[in-house]
Amino acid sequence: MLRATVPSGPPPAILPLSEVRPGMVGQALTVFQGTKPEPFKIRVVSVLRNFLPKEDVILIRAEDPRVEFSGIVAGMSGSPVYIDGKLVGAVAYAWSFAKEPLGGVTPIETMLAERARPRRSNEEVLAGGAAPSGGSVPVHHASADAPRADEAPRVDIAKTFAEGLGLPPEGPNAAPGQPRLVRASVPLAISGFTPRTVAELSDELRPAGVIPLQAGGGRKLGPPAPGHVEPGSAIGVELVRGDMSMVATGTVTYVDGSNVLAFGHPLFGIGEVYLPLVDAEIHAFLPSLAQSFKMSSPLNEVGTLVQDRQSCIIGNLDARTSMLPIDVRVTGPGVEPRLFFSPEGVSAHALASSRGLRAMGELLFNPFEPAVLDRMDVDVRVEYRRDVAEIVGVSLPGQDVHAGDTVPLKVTLRPYGAPEYVETVPVIIPRTVAGEVVKVDVSTGALVHPDVPQAESLKGYIDNMRKSYSASSIVVTLQTPDDGASLRGRLIQGLPDSALDTLRPANQTRRADAYHIADRTVFPSRQLVSGKQDLSIAVKDDVLGTR
Repeated sequence: MLRATVPSGPPPAILPLSEVRPGMVGQALTVFQGTKPEPFKIRVVSVLRNFLPKEDVILIRAEDPRVEFSGIVAGMSGSPVYIDGKLVGAVAYAWSFAKEPLGGVTPIETMLAERARPRRSNEEVLAGGAAPSGGSVPVHHASADAPRADEAPRVDIAKTFAEGLGLPPEGPNAAPGQPRLVRASVPLAISGFTPRTVAELSDELRPAGVIPLQAGGGRKLGPPAPGHVEPGSAIGVELVRGDMSMVATGTVTYVDGSNVLAFGHPLFGIGEVYLPLVDAEIHAFLPSLAQSFKMSSPLNEVGTLVQDRQSCIIGNLDARTSMLPIDVRVTGPGVEPRLFFSPEGVSAHALASSRGLRAMGELLFNPFEPAVLDRMDVDVRVEYRRDVAEIVGVSLPGQDVHAGDTVPLKVTLRPYGAPEYVETVPVIIPRTVAGEVVKVDVSTGALVHPDVPQAESLKGYIDNMRKSYSASSIVVTLQTPDDGASLRGRLIQGLPDSALDTLRPANQTRRADAYHIADRTVFPSRQLVSGKQDLSIAVKDDVLGTR
């Protein structure tokens, strides 16, 4: 681990917010190009009290030709502001759609107070040394109040990524075009992604004030260097490294030994989190009527982000966090078996629905204990063909169905570009449904979840995740009137009512969970199956046909 170069001597003196007055003149530091911070003139306009809960903001005007032309740009967040040589705070907010280069400064006192936040005593999250070369993402350790993965909707790959980090559904920039003081957005320098992916990430990350920009680049090749961190220098939070790169870039506000404060506002606002910090090179300012921003590239790993709070992010320059290596291998036809398919083609929704990506989020947010993932291997086989048959009809050969019989259920399938055909699925009618009208569901295995007990440990949680039906199978489900019990990680069937009442007493909440027993028949199909059909049948209770 190479130690980053930091300024020698004590940190600067502080100018308290109580002494800030309109009309005061000072300077801010930021990188306009390269890696060296440069000053620009600012003037205090006013102080906005309680702009955020328990947080004031200093309203300033930039009086420098470079900033007057571009305004407060994305990537300037964290630029330290000094008056009479004393640190006032960090540039953190910009006035949207303004003709004047107005900005908001987070008081340094508010930022320094964030250092008192308690942290978990967990050494697993910090590891000496960097991750292996190649594609990797940070191992995210969710806070105790983070949402469970099985409660978060997964619509597409961008949303999966955003929810995996615990992003809020809406943020300060959720209403573009509205004239108000908003976070100076954080540019997310992206490389190695297609424009389509960048567009999808933009839609999901914009509410958090993060703007994916396919205008930066990944790290430069060559031996590792220690990097440098100083007030006004560019600093980034690395989300992905390797053949693909994603780095959220801002500016350093305050350095004291191994502690660094930056941004002046949150990145994602997810509290205690461990992500790599890197120094960065600024290529240029890109002025825009919609959103001016800095174009940047990451340089060297310099530390670890440890807190992502309302008024700033906090880093530890003496720490390194673990990364999760991910290898993705894409192959063509000829690989069996086929466990997942998408009739819509290769889409974000299809990728987000894959079991591997879902499993990663569910493991990281499991309710039992921290799970550290060593690596993730993704094997993708792409075939552009319509190899799917849709279930379009279900029928029985006759009207009389008796309990205990094995009936030949006729399932009609319609493949793409070919005539319909019929699969005969032998289904045993349970004796317990005698005299009942039962519903028969016929579905592709991809839509059916096996009965699993309520997990009581991480091992049971993982065992449940491994259970599924193949998409190339037809699953016939008959709902029975019997009840079972899930107890201590096991499913128990065939219990009399008295035993079920004993396992589920009414005078306590901690008891065996009830579930309705489903009788299932799994039939392998000659190709992938989609869709579902159902029908209701009256089951006779004896061979004479009486009910």
